[in-house]
Amino acid sequence: MTKSFVRRASTALSPLVLLAFAAAPVFAREAPGPAAAATAATNPQIAAAKAWNFAASDVPVDPNIVFGVLPNGMKYALLQNSTPQDSVVLRMRFDVGSFAEADDQRGLAHFLEHMAFNGSKGVPEGEMIKLLERKGLAFGADTNASTGFDETIYKLDLPNASDDLIDTGLMLMRETGSELTIDPAAVDRERGIILSERRARDTYQLRSVIDQLDFQMQGMKVASRIPVGTEEVIRTAPAARLRDLYDRYYRPERATLVMVGDFDPAAIEAKIKARFADWQGRGPAGADPDIGNVDYARAAAADDFIDPAIQDSVTLTAFKPWVEEADTRAKRARTLAEDVGEGIVSRRLAKIALNEDSPILVGYFAEAGGWKVFDQVTVGAVAKEGAWKEALALIEQEQRRALEHGFTQAEVDEQLANRRTAFKNAVAGVSTRRSDALADALVTAAKGDFVFVRPETSQALFEATAPSLSAAAVTAAFRTRMTGFGAPLARVTAKAPIAGGPEAILGALRASTQVAVAAPTQAANAAFAYDNFGTPGTIASDDRVEDLGIRRIRFANNVMLNIKKTDFQKDTVYLSLRVDGGNLLATRDDPTKVALAGSMVLGGLEAHSVDDLRSILAGRTVNPSFGSGTDYFGGTATSSPGDFALQAKLMAAFLTHPGYRADGLALIRRVLPQQYAANDATPAAVLGRDAGGILANDDPRSQTPPLAKLMTLDWGQLKPVVADSLAKGAVEIGVVGDIDEAAAIAAIAATFGALPERRAAFDPRAEARIRAFAADRSERTLLHKGPVEQAELRVYWPARDDSDLAEAMRLNLLARVMQLKLTEELREKLGESYSPGAAASLSDEFPGYGHLFAASNVDHKDLATTRAAIFAIAKELRDAPVDADLLDRARRPLVEAMTKSRRENAYWLNYVAEAASQADRLDRSRKGIGEVEAATPAELQALARRYLVDDKALVIKAVSDKAGK
Repeated sequence: MTKSFVRRASTALSPLVLLAFAAAPVFAREAPGPAAAATAATNPQIAAAKAWNFAASDVPVDPNIVFGVLPNGMKYALLQNSTPQDSVVLRMRFDVGSFAEADDQRGLAHFLEHMAFNGSKGVPEGEMIKLLERKGLAFGADTNASTGFDETIYKLDLPNASDDLIDTGLMLMRETGSELTIDPAAVDRERGIILSERRARDTYQLRSVIDQLDFQMQGMKVASRIPVGTEEVIRTAPAARLRDLYDRYYRPERATLVMVGDFDPAAIEAKIKARFADWQGRGPAGADPDIGNVDYARAAAADDFIDPAIQDSVTLTAFKPWVEEADTRAKRARTLAEDVGEGIVSRRLAKIALNEDSPILVGYFAEAGGWKVFDQVTVGAVAKEGAWKEALALIEQEQRRALEHGFTQAEVDEQLANRRTAFKNAVAGVSTRRSDALADALVTAAKGDFVFVRPETSQALFEATAPSLSAAAVTAAFRTRMTGFGAPLARVTAKAPIAGGPEAILGALRASTQVAVAAPTQAANAAFAYDNFGTPGTIASDDRVEDLGIRRIRFANNVMLNIKKTDFQKDTVYLSLRVDGGNLLATRDDPTKVALAGSMVLGGLEAHSVDDLRSILAGRTVNPSFGSGTDYFGGTATSSPGDFALQAKLMAAFLTHPGYRADGLALIRRVLPQQYAANDATPAAVLGRDAGGILANDDPRSQTPPLAKLMTLDWGQLKPVVADSLAKGAVEIGVVGDIDEAAAIAAIAATFGALPERRAAFDPRAEARIRAFAADRSERTLLHKGPVEQAELRVYWPARDDSDLAEAMRLNLLARVMQLKLTEELREKLGESYSPGAAASLSDEFPGYGHLFAASNVDHKDLATTRAAIFAIAKELRDAPVDADLLDRARRPLVEAMTKSRRENAYWLNYVAEAASQADRLDRSRKGIGEVEAATPAELQALARRYLVDDKALVIKAVSDKAGK
């Protein structure tokens, strides 16, 4: 897989779940450069400190990390960490990516990543994944890798910290580093898989990225070194060219090993030295690639990228030469001031995006650094369809407004409040930081560009600087930051050709620069209006599910509260709100009856808009969350013990005083056309649009509504439909996390418990829960508008709901077995698909409804062989019991994943959220793992015979509208 490089693009849009996209720059700002000598040695002066480049910095490194460097140059970092318990995360980074490729090697850095899983001296071809599966690791979830422009990273997430598993992980990393066989026959077998991956990635988004890089970074080899490479090279490059790249760049001096987990660092360090100390590179070492440079004297220019599926967007980007700078206290203080200024520009754009007549959906200011070559700033926005000219003028003028008139103290204070809270929460949660996040951060630190510090250090450095950040100081820092950049490069993406093309874009930019900009206005923040919901409720019943640690309370007004206190994430609390109703209120005659309910949060509150809430709640660990699910209105939110009471008030306010504001509805109507434009752009997109309705026997409630219909919906239509649910519907609240039970009870009693009496139970709505699998099993063909060779095939078999736990667990296990067989057949043997899949989808909401399915993204010409292979595998599962080894490789990763999930708050929230209304489902937590462990080959064969029947199958394929032409 390839890797994204986005690091910072502040959009200030956390409540707007609807807007899960932004046209951010492709590259991240590099962290500060090598540290200059400090007057006093803050950090150790040993070889490891110098290799990791923190010896000379006055920023104190995290003392709990064991940093090391072997005589051969390989670096390592070890950190003991117990979240999650009894697990270990390994990362191996090589300082090489697609930039190191010659013209006839384009794509081979990524190809080499694939070959790491395809044979080494100690592990035969085809055995590495099987070896890990037998030890409980799932391919993809626990075993993966990524290739970028300048790095390749291998990843193993070990489900336990046993010596055997750690030794296996270290052995595989050493095999990857120096022992790959790169057998020509294995290379040939892998070509089809990589071509399949390349084919799947050939989307309008990737084409837009390449166009962006080619336009913005002229003079550099970035656009010509997209890691997925070229089809010609992938098809024809000999194994010797892979070996050339491997020998020159997979060397100890370019390698870094990171391990974080539940282990003794001293013991692990000894293992690393024993395993890697004798590693030496083969042949001459590869040089650091010359990637070119941008033309900083380039005149203002414009570019347009047109595609029917692309979201309309505008960006203004400028470059200046990179300046190498140490990671010091002074550097971090200055960067904080710059970040605050940039955050304010993003915040202003976010505010404008919520105006009823705004030409943008979301806006941002971002900065990036390109491999110590350039420094880049970008101001951008996703535009309303067809409104590129207005959006371009808006972002140009807002950036200029910031430069000419600066910032207000209220704006600075809001930014500082949010950052202060983030640091406070990080410090509070220091003891339960996740191992994978720590490992990934250490991998980034391996470049030597910044010092890896503890959260307490970051907080202290922030607090040392924050008092000096007046509006004037932040304005000055931002102006200094923006000096020295070249002329702006304007870029527009649009669905329809732009009259006049780039010249028209440049003309619009020039016209905008002639418009005078006024100083910003700043309204005073109001206090949160929903602080008192009446007399706190009293407890009517109180019991405990002792074995699961769940407390269940019912208040006198019938509000149900379920609590599970955990220590999985220090200072973090999850809250779930379920109010009877949801999408079940839709009918076959009016399937969009509650379609807007999923976006109710965008309507704000009666007293506060969404934008008001951002300012009012600045510095608080709360987030607006209110929408809809299948059978409920509400949502989930993450808070802290200190802010939990405020989070409860906020969610109660959405229940009792939803705003139904016009600006929220206008935003939805700007977003929908952008979303719908991509609904037929790829095979996966068109299947996502249409498959649900087909499977549900063309039930209109399961179909994607026409855009024209959704554009006619308004709050006035929704309000009476949901009114009874919001006023009287049963309410169930789940609380999971690091919170005192008494505090949680008090917060809910003062809010939801204080409401007028609710109905005691959820309405079963039996009629609304009727869903039938497609009666017509004839093969369906869906058309997408992507490249002609792109296709996807899905085979669905009707199954059942998940009410029978034993059968549900075995069906999930059967699907995992099918997944492994599909991978071996379609990926490894036929080389037709990069990521075939299989799964069981068994409803817990619609009685009797569910299915098993197999899917594969393939070349259009391979549809017939893929179809035959899927049905052949189904026949194999019917005709004979599953092989013991195959069953073990399917079962062990599933059991490990289920075991590990029990240490996650999100896992428990699923049960706690419904612990009163769906008490019978608690048995799934108690017995699920046991059912998987008890499953036998004969039982899986019996299920295959019952469900994987050819004449019951429904085949849906997605092909290009250009196929056959």
